[in-house]
This record gives sequence, C-alpha cells and structure tokens, in this order.
Amino acid sequence: MDMLSIVLLILALLAGTATHVLKKVVERRKTDDSFSLTAFLTKYPYKTVLTLMAGVAGFLGLLATGELTYLTAFMAGYMANSLGGAAE
Repeated sequence: MDMLSIVLLILALLAGTATHVLKKVVERRKTDDSFSLTAFLTKYPYKTVLTLMAGVAGFLGLLATGELTYLTAFMAGYMANSLGGAAE
C-alpha cells in the first residue's frame, strides 16, 4: 500500500468521524441554538479521546485483516464517534 492510499484512508476515517460529530451537533442545536462544535468537543474531553482511540483501533484492525477500504475506513470513523457518544 503506497503512502497516498494510506493518507486517503486516514482522511476517510476522519471524514466518518466528522460526519457523525456534525450530525450530533445539528441534533443538539435543535434544542439549544447556542451550542457549538467547540462546546461539543470540549465538554467531555474523555469522549473525544475515546473516539480517537476507537477509530485508530478500528482502522488498524481493518488493515490487519485486509478489509480496509475507503468505505470501511469511513464507517470505522463514524462508528468510533458513535461509541464515544454511547459512553454517557
């Protein structure tokens, strides 16, 4: 796997995470107009760290099993953020 492919796969992982983060921010803003992305990321810093760790673990697991594609990298990021949100 060349460096460009790895960079694009990491970007897919980050895009999946960002998609889920924005989904949660939009949901929260429906009830609280003053809620911001910064507030979402800093209110519970351990969830942000959990999300990053789960995303990296999913990415490496998919890589190790030969199942890493742009779609699976994206979904690993999306699901990692979902897991971080479940830790409430």
